[in-house]
Amino acid sequence: MSRRKWGLARTFPLMLVGAIVVGAVAVGITSYMKRADLLAASTAQARLETLNGPACPELTQAEYEASGAKAKQGFASNDIHYLRRYGHVDCSVVGDGKGGNGFAPICQFSGPQVLVVTTARGTYYFRPGTGKPATVTTHDGVPACVVAGNYKG
Repeated sequence: MSRRKWGLARTFPLMLVGAIVVGAVAVGITSYMKRADLLAASTAQARLETLNGPACPELTQAEYEASGAKAKQGFASNDIHYLRRYGHVDCSVVGDGKGGNGFAPICQFSGPQVLVVTTARGTYYFRPGTGKPATVTTHDGVPACVVAGNYKG
């Protein structure tokens, strides 16, 4: 039997595969760290510690449809559809509190009067009231609304 030498022709494919694997790992780690940093900055900017307030009154679909105040201004963020009657909004994401890169969408409204939030799990109706700020945070497809906010416009 003849022994073949480990020359450049035999080792180059192995070196190329090794370089690709090392590059992919480096890109993955860098992306993970950048995402974690952005999520931490977004969470800090939302100032969750100041969003303590009473829960927004919830409405049934029938109560919402019977009311004269309808939400008319709509938009979508993170596969969640929001409707509001008045005011302005600022949406972002915050850490979900479970560690890692998990996140929860958060929207802060300046004074919506009424909110309709539609997720994959259903449609939810809230009436924070006229001129009152509201914050909606969605965990696992279920929105929670509090009458509090840091919206700065």
